[in-house]
Parts: sequence; structure tokens; C-alpha cells
Amino acid sequence: MIYSASKKRFSGKLANDTLILSGGFTLRALAQAASFLIVARILGSGDYGAFSAVLALAGAWSTLCGLGGQVVMMRDFARGTTNFAQGWGATLILLVAGLGPLLLAFLATARYIIPDVAWPAAVFIGVGELLFWPLTNATVFAYRGYERMGRSARMILAPVLARLGGALILLAMSLPHSEGEPPQYWLRVWAELYAFTSLLAASYTFFLISRDLGKPSWPTLSLLRSFLRNGIPFSLWGGANKLYIDADKFLLARLASLETAGVYSAGYRLIDLASIPLISLLTAATPSLFRAGSKGTHQAFRHVVRLLLPASAYCLAIGMIVHVAAPVIPRLLGENYQEATTIVRFLAWLPLVSLPRLYLNQALATSDEQDTGMIVLALGAAINLILNIFWIPRHGWTGAAAATYVAEVCMTSMLLISILTRLHPHAKQQ
Repeated sequence: MIYSASKKRFSGKLANDTLILSGGFTLRALAQAASFLIVARILGSGDYGAFSAVLALAGAWSTLCGLGGQVVMMRDFARGTTNFAQGWGATLILLVAGLGPLLLAFLATARYIIPDVAWPAAVFIGVGELLFWPLTNATVFAYRGYERMGRSARMILAPVLARLGGALILLAMSLPHSEGEPPQYWLRVWAELYAFTSLLAASYTFFLISRDLGKPSWPTLSLLRSFLRNGIPFSLWGGANKLYIDADKFLLARLASLETAGVYSAGYRLIDLASIPLISLLTAATPSLFRAGSKGTHQAFRHVVRLLLPASAYCLAIGMIVHVAAPVIPRLLGENYQEATTIVRFLAWLPLVSLPRLYLNQALATSDEQDTGMIVLALGAAINLILNIFWIPRHGWTGAAAATYVAEVCMTSMLLISILTRLHPHAKQQ
């Protein structure tokens, strides 16, 4: 009876947290869609492709900001092993320490991979993504550690709503010059607005967390070492995951065209919108998964299996809906995005294919087996990267999408083998 009641409370809280986060993610996606419609029309498909490619590259580098300290902070808050002031202080120190090298690394790679993008625009986008976004993201992890999902949802919304305001400013500025200014001018203006609105969002979230949870304090050296030692695998994990997700976008800009990159990015964004409930469910379950994972991989795996059935049913349904509704896309985005219909139909089943990898990954990450998960993701990112390099010049966006599917199947197979090995009763004896 006690177990049944506890399970019922857990299920009710998980459903409630998932609903809250789904609402936050949905509002975020709608605000992103509105910004996308404004920015894409003003910049044109070529310069929107340039912006998407630079943003994807900056996002890949930004996953190394903080060296995973924000994930360790969330884990320790969820398990009750670290107080807020020192955990928040350690996270901020690690964020600041890596900023300079990462910004230089981003600018160097942007110059090589996307040489046609104006230098000032790349700098402003890089500052917004590598300096201000990681701070906002760290506050999200802190609230999740305390399972304050409502506040976490607000933190998720802050940068997106700020950028929507920036997009509206861009629209107002462009109206008197609809016939005159070249696209490169508006790309530079949007990059400046992107950095400024990112600063506003970071300031707002830092103020809120200071008010709600308290101010940071200087951490002990042992805690800082612990954050660094345990955080690096999470950081590399995040970097491999981001590279895996976004490599096709900047490689399309390099190996195909900026226009192709822009249309493909638009189609991919719509699939991301369809995946919101999956990410919300997994995010809401993460604190409880960390607690279960402290008892071993088998406990985290049991929790994940409970989530897979409803998530799979959703993926199957949403795949069919997206496939049928795809022809509506050009009416929403404009005639320049006719090819997005085919792209979205090709990617409609990606949430279903990627579902096992996402959830099995989380079972490892939350049971202190992040090293294994990081290695699998790194291998998957390498497979995806190599296939993109070979297939994009020959097949364009079709090659990029096919590479994603192949990499997903490979990673799921590796993760399943790894987890089953750990669950085997004779694994330690062999």
C-alpha cells in the first residue's frame, strides 16, 4: 500500500512537471517560430542560412562552457549533497574560467568553416551564445535540481521572449528600408540584437535566482575539484550531442549552400517543435532518475523503461500527423521554403528513431555512468560527421538527414549493449 501510494504520487508529480515543462517548451517554440518568421523573411534564405550555421557552430562550442559544472550542480541539489551557495559559486567559476579560450576557438572555426559570414556578425552571435546563454542555462539546471519546474520553465522562456522582442525591433527597423538595404546589413543588425537580448535574459535570470535561492559563495577547493572531475564527462557528452545535432547545419552551409542550410534548418525546427513533449517528460524525470541512479544503473533503467511506452506511442502518432500536414509549411513560411515539405516528411520519423537513444542515454547519465554515455555519443557524432562530409556533396540535405538516421541506430545499439552488459547478473564475474 505504501509503495502503491508512493508510486502514485511519483506518477502524479511527474505528469504535473511534464505538463508544466511542456507548456514552457511550447511557449518557447512558438516564440522561436515567430522570431524565425520575422528574421527569415528580412534576412532572406541565404543570410538566414548563414545565421543558422554560425549559431549551430557557436552552440556546439557553448556546451563546453562551465565544463559540465551545471549538471553536477543539478545532480547534487537533487540528491541533497551540496548546499546552494557553494554549488552555485562553483558553477559560476567554471563558466567564467573557460569563456576566453572557447570564444577564440569558436571564431577560429567559424572563419574556416563559414568564411562568407561577416566577421562582426559572427562575434556578436558568439558573445550571445558563449557568454550570456550559458549563464541563463545554468539557472535552469539549478531550479531543476530543486524540482521547481515552474520557475525552470520561466528561465527557459526568458531568452526566447527577449529575442522575440529583438526580432520585432528588427522588423520595425526594416520597414522603412524594405527596398534599399542589402541583406548583409540586416544580418549585422540582427547579430547585435541577438547579443543584446541575450544579455537582458541573462541579467533577468541571475536576478531571479539570487532572489529565490540566494547568492553564490566561494566554494571549497575540494568541491571545485569534484565539480571539475565529474563535470568534464557531462560537458564532453553535451558537446558530442550538440555536434551530432547541429553539424549537418553548418556543414550544409560549407559543402552545399547557405540557402540549402536555411531551408533544412527551418524543416528541422518544425521537427524539434513536435518533439517538445518527449524532452519535457525526460527533463521532468531527471531529478528522480538521479536519485534512482544513485542505487545503480538497473534502477535508472527501470525508471526509463516505464517512460518508453507512452513516449513511443506519441512519436508514432506525431510522425503520421507531421507527414500528412507537411504541405502546409510553404503557406506558413513562404514560397522560398517549398522544399521544406519534403524535408519535414523525411525527418518526420526521427523522434521515433531517436527516442531509445535519448532515454537510454539518460539512464547512464543519471547513474554515474556518464563516461560510457559520452563515449557512445562521441562515436555517434563522429559517424554522423563523417557521413555528412561524404554524403552532403553528393546528395545535399538528403545525405545530411540520412546520416542522422544511421547515427541514431548505431548509438542505440551501442547503448543497449552497454546497459544490458551492466544488468547481466554475471557481468562482474566475467
